[in-house]
Amino acid sequence: MSHYIAASEYAARRERLFAALPPGSLAIINSNPEVLRNGIDNTFAYRASSDILYLTGFTEPNCMLVFDKTGTANRFVMFVQAHNPAEEIWHGKRAGISGAEENFGADKAYKIGSAGLVLTRLLAKTSAVFFKSGTNAKLDAVVKGALDKRPSPQFDPLAIVAELRLIKSPAELAIMRRSGQIGSIGHRAAMSHCLAGRSEFALKGVLEFVFATNGGVASYDSIVAAGTNGLCLHYPAGLSLLKDGDMVLIDAGSEIAGYASDISRTFPVSGRFTVAQKELYEVVLASQLAAIAAIKPGVTWSQLDKVCSDVLVNGLNSLGFPMGKGGLRVSDVMPHGLGHWLGLDVHDVGNYKTRTRIKADKSSKIDSGKTKRGKDGDRPFLAGMVLTIEPGVYLSLDDKRIPAPYRGICIRIEDNIEVTASGAYVQTDAPKSVQEIEELMNYAKNVRAECGADALGIHIKLED
Repeated sequence: MSHYIAASEYAARRERLFAALPPGSLAIINSNPEVLRNGIDNTFAYRASSDILYLTGFTEPNCMLVFDKTGTANRFVMFVQAHNPAEEIWHGKRAGISGAEENFGADKAYKIGSAGLVLTRLLAKTSAVFFKSGTNAKLDAVVKGALDKRPSPQFDPLAIVAELRLIKSPAELAIMRRSGQIGSIGHRAAMSHCLAGRSEFALKGVLEFVFATNGGVASYDSIVAAGTNGLCLHYPAGLSLLKDGDMVLIDAGSEIAGYASDISRTFPVSGRFTVAQKELYEVVLASQLAAIAAIKPGVTWSQLDKVCSDVLVNGLNSLGFPMGKGGLRVSDVMPHGLGHWLGLDVHDVGNYKTRTRIKADKSSKIDSGKTKRGKDGDRPFLAGMVLTIEPGVYLSLDDKRIPAPYRGICIRIEDNIEVTASGAYVQTDAPKSVQEIEELMNYAKNVRAECGADALGIHIKLED
C-alpha cells in the first residue's frame, strides 16, 4: 500500500467503479506482464499497470482484480502470487493472499493459479462482463477460457477507470507537486553540469541521479538531444557530444508513487544564448506563458491552442518567418500538440472530447423524450485536472522558407499545470527565462572555476 495515499481513498475509488457498473455485472482488470530484457530470467524493472495502482496501490506482477456486482453486496476479489520462499529469496517478499486481504482491501483473495476456476464460478451468475483484453496475453487467455464457458456481453472497464482518474484528489495533487519539484531540480542540475565535450548520456545520468536520490525514478526514457538531434521529438539520449554554439533540448521527468512529472527545457551548451537562439526562445516562451495564463475551469484545449498559435505566429512573423497562407503553417514548425493529460501515465488517460446528448425529434421514429448521441465537442477543464503545456519549434536545416539564422534550432518548453478553481497552478519551476538560465549556468561555471572541481552538489533536500 502506498504511504502517500490512505487505504480509505483506494476504497473510495473502488466504490466509484462499483457505482458505475450495472447490477449483475463483473469487471476484470489484469496486470501488466513482466518483460524479458535479455536471457531467460533477466526482466526489465517491473512497473505495475496504472489502473491497478489507482485502484489498490498494489505493485506486484501477475495479478488480477475482479469487481463482482452479481450479489446483494459488492465484492472486490484479488488474484495474486502466493507466498513462495524459494521465489522470494530471489525476487523479494510477496503480499500473498493474506496481504491482499489485510493490506489492499480485497474482500477475498486467491492465488493467481486458481483464477480460471473461480472466474468460471463467478461468471455463472453474471449478466454482463467488463473486460478488455490486450494487457497480458497469459492472463487474458485465462479470462477467455472462463468466458468461453459462459458467454456474456462484454464492455470496457478501463474506459470507466479513465474517467475516474482524470480528476485528481488532494493526495494525488500533493504527490504530483512533489514529483514536479524533483523533476525541476533534475533539470536545474543538468543545466549546472552542462559542458561542451560531455555526452548526452552524461546529462541523462545527472537527471536520473537527482530523481533517485530524492526518492523517485524517471517517469519515461529521458530525452537529451544536442543540436539538431532535437528534430526527432522522442530522441533518446545517446553518445552525441555537446558543442558550444549548440542548444540542448531535455525532456525528462520524475515519478513518485507512480505519478509522473513531464518537463522540457532547452538551453545553450555554452551557457549564453546567441542572438538568434534568444529571439526564437523568447517567442516560444511567450506562447507558453500566454497559454498557461489562459487556463481556468471551462476553458478548452482548442481555446488554448488558439492562444498559443496566435502568439507563436505573430512572434515568428516578426522574425521574418513567412507564416500564413502560401508560407509556413504552425504544423510545419511545431508538429505536435500543445499538451496532454498527466497523472499515473505520462500521457494520461481521459477523453479530450465530450459527447453531447440531445433530445430526439418528436417527428422522428425515436420515441419522444429519449435522447440520442450528439456531436463530439471539446472537453472543458475542471479543477483537479493536470496537464502539460509544451509549445516548441523544430526548424529544419533544409527548409529555405525558414530564415537562415534560425535553421537547425530546436526548442521545447514544457511545464505541468494543475487546474484550480481560480486558474492554474504551475507544479514545475525549473529555470526557463533567458536570464534565469544564463545566471544559473554562469554560477555553475564560477563554482567549478573556484573549486577546481568538475561537479556540483545535486542532492537538494525538498520540503515535505
